[in-house]
Amino acid sequence: MDSSESFLKTTVERVRAYLDDNDFDAKYNDAYLVSHVIMPSMVDVQSRLALNASNNVLLRFNLSMVSGQESYVLPPCVGEILRVVKYNDLDNGLISLEWRPRGHFSVGGPVWILEGNMISFRPYPAQDDSVVIEYSSNGDMRPHYHDITTGLSDANNARLVTTTTFKFADTPTLGMRDKRLHAYAGQTLRLYGSIYHEERIISAYDASTRTATVSRPFTLSVTTNYSYEVCPPNSQAYVEAVTLASAIKLGTWRKVSQSHHALLIEQYRMAIKTITDNLSNMQARTGKSWTKDTPDNPDWRP
Repeated sequence: MDSSESFLKTTVERVRAYLDDNDFDAKYNDAYLVSHVIMPSMVDVQSRLALNASNNVLLRFNLSMVSGQESYVLPPCVGEILRVVKYNDLDNGLISLEWRPRGHFSVGGPVWILEGNMISFRPYPAQDDSVVIEYSSNGDMRPHYHDITTGLSDANNARLVTTTTFKFADTPTLGMRDKRLHAYAGQTLRLYGSIYHEERIISAYDASTRTATVSRPFTLSVTTNYSYEVCPPNSQAYVEAVTLASAIKLGTWRKVSQSHHALLIEQYRMAIKTITDNLSNMQARTGKSWTKDTPDNPDWRP
């Protein structure tokens, strides 16, 4: 792990170590690696996880429907939508209504359907309402890390505005800030405090004000400037998988030897197996399947 404990800086350091090439170090700076290698590698790894991990990490997006309005922009990271539901109260977790999709050519309408970067409801919503979209990520986001020691202007002084809102730097130290609507909804925001660090899931993001709203309050001091990072959950297994996917991509560009390339692929397979195993066994009651036979499952037999 890099001394900053940053996901991106750790990944960059490990990619350089796996390739161990002075010419490569001189040609590709950290910003280039993040934008052109690590970001697409994150998408590749997330695709493998979505395909193979039976208990993939699920995210939520709160959507405000407007009476008579058909289409709504989704976060760019939405991969597969599990369900669209309405909760009586988000704190008690009880679902009062679910919008179940039908076929595209259904006479009564598809209920909801994905069209490009939008979700469309047909028939149109009859009234203003709030729904929750539960989905798995496709990895499409622009991660970035910002060190407050390098940000001297007001625009770059990232700070915790309230316990649930954080303002991003205009120009991050590493990576780039995503300017798409809802770009960081569902992603992990990590604040680096002087004594301890905190992570929260971003529930909403306003690109015009660079302000992220998190699902649960931070306990760090408000109105304080913090180094921070926006990235996927920072598990060692995920870091290693993205690192090796990046090293393979760069190794292909650099035309590394066949034996070196084969070694990287073997290490990548091991890393993907590890993170897939972790995700498939996180929820012990359901284990490797949503419908696994257990004592409290009606299909279970002793």
